[in-house]
Amino acid sequence: MERLKNKVALITGSASGIGAATAKLFAREGAKIVIADINAEEAEKQAAEIRDRGGEAIAIAVDISDGQQVQQMYKQAIATFATINILHCNAGVLIIGSAETPPEEHWHKTLAVNLTGHYFCVKYGIPILKKAGGGAIAITASISGMMGEPDLIAYDTTKGGLINLTRQLAVEYAKDGIRVNSISPGWIDTPFNDPIYELTPLDESSLDKMIPLARQGTPEEVANAVLFLVSDEASYITGHNLVVDGGLTIKI
Repeated sequence: MERLKNKVALITGSASGIGAATAKLFAREGAKIVIADINAEEAEKQAAEIRDRGGEAIAIAVDISDGQQVQQMYKQAIATFATINILHCNAGVLIIGSAETPPEEHWHKTLAVNLTGHYFCVKYGIPILKKAGGGAIAITASISGMMGEPDLIAYDTTKGGLINLTRQLAVEYAKDGIRVNSISPGWIDTPFNDPIYELTPLDESSLDKMIPLARQGTPEEVANAVLFLVSDEASYITGHNLVVDGGLTIKI
């Protein structure tokens, strides 16, 4: 316990799913938490739950595809906690479509959130980590960034981009004491995957047959992987993409 004692962690997309599970785990490990999400009401609920359990947390409403909002997010976080040591870039969107089918705005929205939004978060967050003497960045990618899948052209493209963004940042900022790693979840039991269920005949039974461990993962299992990567236990790991998928990609 308290692997993150005296650390401040900012987590985007943390009003639900993997981000919320990570925020709660980080808080139990002693970190002060910034819940950053476009859903202000749910973000505040998560922050309040952490405070009710004796932790320290604030909620900030932010659309990470807007660079000005991201800058304001950091200003609010610094005003409360003075610094940031850990950044978990987790926010994302999933919109179904092939090269021919989706409106162009779906492509632009996916890139704006999943790729440009993460760029804004690191662009304005890295100077804060430098000032703190270093830190750790974890980026939520996906196994979708490691393969091609029908009807996920924008999502697959952005997640592949995040994996290489991780590598680039790791090389660029190692000299500043900043480690950067990504996490690639497989099928995780959250509402994030609902658009895929609506498009395909996939259900829990068919997923269990696809995955070697015969079940979907939980947000908490992904959160444990994120915790490892940002903790001192991973002090010699940077530029790595940690796959958390129950063995699905090795089976494929």
